[in-house]
Amino acid sequence: MKPQRKIAVELLEIRNRHVGLGEFAYRLASHIATQAAELHDRYGIRFCFIVPRGFKGCFGPDVAYIEVPRSIRRIIRFWPMRMDLCHITHQSSHIRYMLFARRNLLTVHDINFIYEKKGAKQLRYAHGFRSRLAHADQLVYISQFTRKDVEAHFAPEQPCRTIYNGVAFSAPDPGTELPPELPDRFLLHLSSLQPKKNAHLLIEMMAFMPEENLVIVGNWKSRYGQKLLGRIKELELNNIYPLEHVSDAQKAALYARCCGFCFPSLCEGFGLPPIEAMKCGKPVFLSTLTSLPEVGGEHACYYPELTPEAMAQATRQGLRDFACDPEHKAAQIRNWADRFDWEKCADEYIGCYLDLLGIKE
Repeated sequence: MKPQRKIAVELLEIRNRHVGLGEFAYRLASHIATQAAELHDRYGIRFCFIVPRGFKGCFGPDVAYIEVPRSIRRIIRFWPMRMDLCHITHQSSHIRYMLFARRNLLTVHDINFIYEKKGAKQLRYAHGFRSRLAHADQLVYISQFTRKDVEAHFAPEQPCRTIYNGVAFSAPDPGTELPPELPDRFLLHLSSLQPKKNAHLLIEMMAFMPEENLVIVGNWKSRYGQKLLGRIKELELNNIYPLEHVSDAQKAALYARCCGFCFPSLCEGFGLPPIEAMKCGKPVFLSTLTSLPEVGGEHACYYPELTPEAMAQATRQGLRDFACDPEHKAAQIRNWADRFDWEKCADEYIGCYLDLLGIKE
């Protein structure tokens, strides 16, 4: 009889799929769940998903669930449930580790707090991150950039590996409706609309590109979103179209219809939106910072400097280059993006679980 092994996977961020951590948790769990029955039959593994209240059963009957109300998510790690392995799926999870797990695995997406926080707040975040590292038996990084960044600032001693995120993209449904006021041709930016995403530079850039339009999707009700709306009004720009969060079908339709995707972000551990756009064969325009050159590769366009006029010149030139041979260039872009696959990502995590449990495939 095979020994029974229990693996817990922390998935509290699935309640917010509009951000990268939520998308990562949802896609990873979805692909693990499809293999859960086979992994139990083959290795005696039982998966238990730690989910927010209201999400029990959302990945089917082949996995068990622990629902965690918000009120106890900081103390659930002390719950005396024996498990062979617990996977904490991001470095800022309220469940830092599981005390009664024989082994803890931590996925590190970024350490943006090093660049975004100052003084005592940065020290507090760094202390918390060191504590999480101390309880991890192994680390997984989502990019080589993140690995090097963590090693430079914290020098962890645990074994590690890099597993790239996947990218999910479904062909747009021709019947998907978009707001009727959108122009036929537009550039696209999609993000959480935080200052680090640099959307304000895109607004300034459009003052130098009156011949183009820009659709920006994000949380316009935030303080930063309201500031952006004020700047659009100040500049009297009529070629920018703000949209609130959109459905998956609408997002796919926007990627399919746009003429290019702009993402001059300052801090990215990976950067899902640019790869989603590349899955559609669209030219993408990125900053040269953090992980973006790693995931965009040689088939992305890069802003030589983050000033509105220079960005406008680079975007205009990139659109012209793409228009010279759109079918061939789109195929090259898609081929590059196809290497980022959620099924492959989940398989690599399952391989990591087996290694930590000492199971040979």
